[in-house]
Amino acid sequence: MSSYDPPTSYNNPAVPSAPESAPHVNVGKGKGRIRKFAASAGPIQLAPVILGAVLGLLFILTWVGTGPAAVDAGSPSKWKSDLAAASVKNDVNNGETKGAPQQSVVNGWYANDIAAITATQNTYIAASSARNGTLLTLLGLGVAGELILRGVDRARLSAANAGTPQGTHIQ
Repeated sequence: MSSYDPPTSYNNPAVPSAPESAPHVNVGKGKGRIRKFAASAGPIQLAPVILGAVLGLLFILTWVGTGPAAVDAGSPSKWKSDLAAASVKNDVNNGETKGAPQQSVVNGWYANDIAAITATQNTYIAASSARNGTLLTLLGLGVAGELILRGVDRARLSAANAGTPQGTHIQ
């Protein structure tokens, strides 16, 4: 039985060299998806990606940094327990009063306890409103940025089409 002996002088077909008019891409040695995308896309195509990344980062920072927990405003479950504690304290103090002057003092203490809880609720609401306003502003900036980028791209295409003969289209 004979064995297959591959030829040692394999002639590769000649590969033509790239024309001088071909665009040269200066990409690092890595073949990552981001580098390939950045090399194949122009600045107009990269601008929405960069805008989206920056706005995404700002959304995350806004959500984490401006929430009610960041300003120590308490939580609804804590308010419920604080209100129950103030009510029990008021009932105990009212049981020990003798006369109208002492009851008015106890009622003042209860009003102070309730006012402290109301202040934390207002702080919570204010922090939530501030967060919502900031997120809405970032959303508006994103829409405005996208519209501006589309306008720039449209202006670039119309300027490029103005220099071409009728019936041809540049892409």
